[in-house]
Amino acid sequence: MASYKDKYTAMVIFAKAKHPDSVETPNTINPDGTPTPFNPPQPNTPDIPDSVADNGEQSNFALLKRAVVGLGLYGAVKSVANYYKNNYGDIMQDSNAQAEINEAFNIIQMGASIGMGFAVGGVWGGVASIVAQGVNVGLQTASYQRMMSRNATQSEVAMVRTQYASINGGR
Repeated sequence: MASYKDKYTAMVIFAKAKHPDSVETPNTINPDGTPTPFNPPQPNTPDIPDSVADNGEQSNFALLKRAVVGLGLYGAVKSVANYYKNNYGDIMQDSNAQAEINEAFNIIQMGASIGMGFAVGGVWGGVASIVAQGVNVGLQTASYQRMMSRNATQSEVAMVRTQYASINGGR
């Protein structure tokens, strides 16, 4: 057994080495191979920063903390942006601009969906995504046409009740 001790480090080595004369001698930490204990003027272990000394737990915690703060900030900015995007017409009193914003975002969303179809499913995934978007646009168009027809009928009924002229003709 060999031991080494200074004011910073203490080591005990239990490994044994066979001496050429078949005498078992303790294995020392002396770099030149002599059996005398190595006694350096300063400790042979470097100063280890605290973040490494605790196996990186401190640095991992700090990284996790920054990630959580970043995600919270991202969520807050996204919420504010969505609020202004969705309420631009009410805030600025411009319903036409709001309709244009909504349509632009719908087109961007459709393009992103088609792009994801190609990215994830290759050519067949992209074709399937294009077909799905086409069906979606067709259903929206049919709903819009029904709504316009219903609104025209309601307007016609209201005009007849109030004895105004028809939408399709004058007096």
